[in-house]
Amino acid sequence: MCKHSLLLLGGKSHISINTLHCKVVYDIVRNSWFYVITDVSEYFMYTLNVFVSLACMVEVAEEGYESITYALITTSSNVVRPLSNVISFQLLTFFPTLVTQESIATDTWIVRQEFASLQMMVILLNLSSLLSTPLLPRQKKETLDLVALGERSTAWGKFVILSVLVFMAYSTAVTFITVHDHETYGCYKVFGGRGCTEDESSIPALLLVLAGLLYCYGTNFVLTYLPILRGESELSLAMFT
Repeated sequence: MCKHSLLLLGGKSHISINTLHCKVVYDIVRNSWFYVITDVSEYFMYTLNVFVSLACMVEVAEEGYESITYALITTSSNVVRPLSNVISFQLLTFFPTLVTQESIATDTWIVRQEFASLQMMVILLNLSSLLSTPLLPRQKKETLDLVALGERSTAWGKFVILSVLVFMAYSTAVTFITVHDHETYGCYKVFGGRGCTEDESSIPALLLVLAGLLYCYGTNFVLTYLPILRGESELSLAMFT
């Protein structure tokens, strides 16, 4: 099975299971264990992503640089997880009834509607992430062909390293602030709170979320779809399968 098929399988499975949360929202199945089981599906997708990245790493690692290549790829993969949690907290700014356990426990119609809206947003983001599958070679032969080309880019190498450092610093700082000084800073919208004052602006949180999305989609666009618009490559279904 090719790497694209694994990603598509994991993505479709994760999305399908996420839609089952609607059973909780609309009183079809009101069981905490049902929610726990569906939530575990997240790790299935993560495992497939790790498998695909490690499969590529074996082929691209040059002799004598295996440890450095492994460290860079695993660090890049692991740094995304706390960053995704940080962005998730910032998204809660726009769903105020989901910020605290006390408000969720009220289980009102507004709480359910906001939870359903949040789930739909997550599903759409997961679907759109599949647009990045052309960045990965399908099989071992395609990976070896790319290595054989011998193409190198200092600019993109610096871009990757800088991205990893920025993500690590940002996610570490936000996590430390929200955990260590939660009583002081936890209420700020930029950290996923309701707002320390009634007139606190949501714009900083919105800008940070947009910056994260722009980075993800912008990088994919430049590497995958900009060459298509320039006529340097062609768009085809084979890119995704």
